Amino acid sequence: MTPELILLIFRVISGLLLLGFLGGLAWLIYRDMQVTAAAMVEQERPYGRLRIIANETEHPAVNTTYPLMPITSIGRAASNNIVLPDGFASAEHALITRRQGQWWLEDQGSRNGTLLNDVVLEGTAVISSGDMIAVGGTVLKLEL
Repeated sequence: MTPELILLIFRVISGLLLLGFLGGLAWLIYRDMQVTAAAMVEQERPYGRLRIIANETEHPAVNTTYPLMPITSIGRAASNNIVLPDGFASAEHALITRRQGQWWLEDQGSRNGTLLNDVVLEGTAVISSGDMIAVGGTVLKLEL
């Protein structure tokens, strides 16, 4: 065997190994993207809803429903999931989160407080279907 032939074989084998490595890397990236896409679809799936049952303002109307996501923010600011144009609601009034299979309601330091079943919420509390959450002049019912 001539040195040129040995060098050619070495180059071909090196090229095939490099292509195999890049192909394996592309396959791993593709699988990771599939898993991430499935997780995002699961996260975007609503778990229930919040229904407005009483409101001192005209907007939003009574019986308006909002999907309940794993993290749902309630307040006057446009950045919230549920925007309540109520003068008694804080910009970031309350937060509903899903942790360890349970729903938690947390007041975000609002000036007028958050009521859970007509009781002032202190810190965080576990909530369940049928609970009434009062934010400003708006009362929302949790429907899971």
